[in-house]
Amino acid sequence: MISYKYNKDKEIVETIITGTVKIKDLTEYIITLGKDKNLPETLKILTDARNAEFYPETQPEDLAEVVKANYKSLAARNYVYDAFTVSTPTETAMGKLYEEFSKAENYKFKIFSTMEAAEKWLNKF
Repeated sequence: MISYKYNKDKEIVETIITGTVKIKDLTEYIITLGKDKNLPETLKILTDARNAEFYPETQPEDLAEVVKANYKSLAARNYVYDAFTVSTPTETAMGKLYEEFSKAENYKFKIFSTMEAAEKWLNKF
C-alpha cells in the first residue's frame, strides 16, 4: 500500500509504503503525484519504505517502467528531490539501481536507511 500527504510545515511530501509492492503500484503513485495540483512546483519527497518489499517476481529491468513514469511526472515540476528509506538488502540494491537509471536534470534520488538521514538530506534543498 502506498499513501502520501503534504506536510505544509516541513514543505515535504511524506509517503509511506507498506507490504508487498508491485511495479504497477509505484508507477500509479508517481503518476498521481504528477497530477496533484495541490503540490508545489519544486517537490521534496520523504518516503518511508522500511516496511515494504518488492513483489517476489520483480526484476531489476522492471525499474525501467518506474523511470518512464517518473519522467512523465517530472514534466509537471521544476525540480523533485526524492529521499527513499529502505531496510532490506534487496530493496537497497533495487534503490541503487533506480538511482543509476534516473538521470533527469530536474530530479535527484537518494536511498537511505534512516528517516533522520533522509530528511536531513532533503532539508539541504
